[in-house]
Amino acid sequence: MKWQVRPKAPSAFFKQFPEFSSLIVQLLYNRDLKTQKQIDEFFNSDFQTDIHDPFLLKEMDKAVKRIKEAIEKQDKITVYGDFDADGICSSAIIYLTLKELGIKNINTYIPNREEENHGLNNKSIKYLAKNGTKLIITVDCASSDSEEIDLANSLGVDVIITDHHIVGKKVPNAVALVNPWQKGDKYPFKKLAGAGVAYKLACALLPLEDPFKKWLLDLTALATVADVMPIIGENRTLVKYGLGVLAQTKWLGLKELMKVSNITPEIIENPLNGKAPLTNLDVYTLGFVLGPRLNAASRVDHADGAFNLLISNNKKEAKGLAQKINQNNSLRQSVTEKLIKEIEIILKEKFSNGEYPKIILEGNPNWPVGLIGLMAGKIADKYGCPTIVYNQKGNLINASCRSIPQFNLIKAFDKCADLFIDYGGHKAAAGFMMKKSKLDQFKNIFYKLIEKELKDQDLTPVLKIDAELFLEDINWSNYDKIQMFAPFGKDNHSPKFLTKNLEIFNLRTVGNGNKHLKIELIIFGKEGKAKKFNAIAFGLGDKEPLLKKGNLINIVFEIIVNQWNGRRDLEMKIIDLKLTE
Repeated sequence: MKWQVRPKAPSAFFKQFPEFSSLIVQLLYNRDLKTQKQIDEFFNSDFQTDIHDPFLLKEMDKAVKRIKEAIEKQDKITVYGDFDADGICSSAIIYLTLKELGIKNINTYIPNREEENHGLNNKSIKYLAKNGTKLIITVDCASSDSEEIDLANSLGVDVIITDHHIVGKKVPNAVALVNPWQKGDKYPFKKLAGAGVAYKLACALLPLEDPFKKWLLDLTALATVADVMPIIGENRTLVKYGLGVLAQTKWLGLKELMKVSNITPEIIENPLNGKAPLTNLDVYTLGFVLGPRLNAASRVDHADGAFNLLISNNKKEAKGLAQKINQNNSLRQSVTEKLIKEIEIILKEKFSNGEYPKIILEGNPNWPVGLIGLMAGKIADKYGCPTIVYNQKGNLINASCRSIPQFNLIKAFDKCADLFIDYGGHKAAAGFMMKKSKLDQFKNIFYKLIEKELKDQDLTPVLKIDAELFLEDINWSNYDKIQMFAPFGKDNHSPKFLTKNLEIFNLRTVGNGNKHLKIELIIFGKEGKAKKFNAIAFGLGDKEPLLKKGNLINIVFEIIVNQWNGRRDLEMKIIDLKLTE
């Protein structure tokens, strides 16, 4: 991995903001926050002023009108979701909102991950029409499902689409398409999660000052982080306030899910000025604890379990569902770990000569559809190249794809669209379904696209570093200032720092399988000063044989807090390390 320290801000920029320390000014510069207005909005997210009017979304008025008609006519409404965490939370947001509005004739449909693809399909449309559905509200899907919506229309079923994926070349003939990415949409913030768009519909349906809106923010925040959406702009406000709501959630399912995940939410400070409550919960809680558990429901079972958990109003039921989901997550982890090792053996044989791949494309009938996305993500991160992992069942190929910043998956898929039964997603994460007979033709076209796009590009993964720190910089004052940038996430990552020439005082491997490194480090400062810090290096246990006490190393790290038995200590979370040359 190549280390790259970001350029230092110009001296004029430091002079422009004398109220901030030089470290904070550098972090602002790194995040392209260069005006007083941008900085004020970033540091002072406000629910009243930073959440945009839902009716700015194109066709939101049409969606609300049709739903109100359905309420008056007592039409049967089906909320049609997706099987990932974003789709599950989106489904819960709309379902709970309709229930809050007093609607009783409502049900949900979430496809089976193993047997159905993302979005609408003809079989599900026919099933819902036969069972009396008159209005389908999609969440987190269907922006490319023109044929399926035409079928629904022919069967007397109206469809409202709420989604955040790229709209297909043919715009679906729905009653309303609510998607910030559609042509002609003037909504000020485009990068909402599916749940963000669903939340906007909920806000449009509910009375202006209805407090119920805020009780949906925990689900919105959870989905936004789990779907790896940028934590900037409106998303930053949704997540910031959502964490405060989650710490005091009214949803029994989330309470029980936090219990089985060993999370004890606390409100640290509850401001009276309308600002978001400060809690012990953070983006890690959403993205690496709760989100994976919701996703696990469909990876090893059916997403209905996670959805029923989120809407449950029965404590016993919620507790049982949370325990089952937690067990599913443990199973998912162990199976995924086994499959990752399996694919890595294949790749080591293929690239044993030191050749660096420009694309990885591997498949196996025994690789579960529910886990191939995780496999693709892990492999893409490790090898730093576009990765496609697929399951083959009979004559059908189901693939999950993960990419790198230099290569846009959707643009590439558009160029071979006629080979797919279906495809969709984002530029960095997508999927497709095709007949097995088309696979070789796809490989031929795709390899040529990769070669053309990535020709002469160095694909070595780059670790971008915010600044170099010295002993004097690693203190509680700077830690507290860095927390002003939270919540962290995509496009607003937790700051990463470089420190050089640290001496290893002690080290050992820890964790299941000795995957991680626990290191005691001595940092040397000015005038002979030195201080010992504890550090943890997740996933770097394989480096232990290369290191020994007394070695000098350079590290890239994040500053974290270890809290134990009432004591709080600053620690280093090592992202990467190298022996000092």
